[in-house]
Amino acid sequence: MTTTYNFTYFNKIHIHSFIFCSMLMLIMLGIPKTKFFKKHFNLNDYMTFLGFLCLIIKLFESIYRVLFENFSIADSIPLHFCNFALIIAGLYLITKKNIFFNILYFFSFGAVAAVILPGIGLYYHPFYVYLFMINHFFEIATVIFGFTYMKEKINFKGYIISILITAMLFFISYFYNNLFGTNFMFLNEYIAPFFGFIKPFHIYRIVLILSFFIIMTFMFLFSFYMVLFLK
Repeated sequence: MTTTYNFTYFNKIHIHSFIFCSMLMLIMLGIPKTKFFKKHFNLNDYMTFLGFLCLIIKLFESIYRVLFENFSIADSIPLHFCNFALIIAGLYLITKKNIFFNILYFFSFGAVAAVILPGIGLYYHPFYVYLFMINHFFEIATVIFGFTYMKEKINFKGYIISILITAMLFFISYFYNNLFGTNFMFLNEYIAPFFGFIKPFHIYRIVLILSFFIIMTFMFLFSFYMVLFLK
């Protein structure tokens, strides 16, 4: 009989995986500052390596979910906000294009929320929790990497494109969820149990969608005022 585990916020595996992934993130961000790296390696090549690693991790996670965590193939495509963002992170690291960084920046609040309040529920292997956390920490690390090493800037074009892509993900997910019984973009079930007080459910959906747009707007304003502050 297969053992199942019920994930709860801030339990032992949550804290351990958080600490472990924080250490991995610091190592990833710190490597380019070492004398050995500066002497033997190129930053662009390192970014390209990280980009392909990011996409491989995403592909591995999708396959792992189906084979070992009882997810259906329909439930393992990258329609969720953070899954899509991880692919964008890989594309940014490979191409170094600012537009990909902008999209990742505006999507990164999902990763921050996910490492604090992971949407895991039932799982079969503790390794899955670590894999989940690694994925989301990778997104956060890539944003920090872009700001730190590539001196990336946030712009209005990136904000508008991010809003449009988010709207597209909600639109596609609504019909996909109805077709396959999934919960992409959290449109069929509450994003977290404590949001259950929002009723009726269609009001929750409206609040959810507006919340995404409002958070992204605040992120744009924050980046705008930070530029002014640092001048």
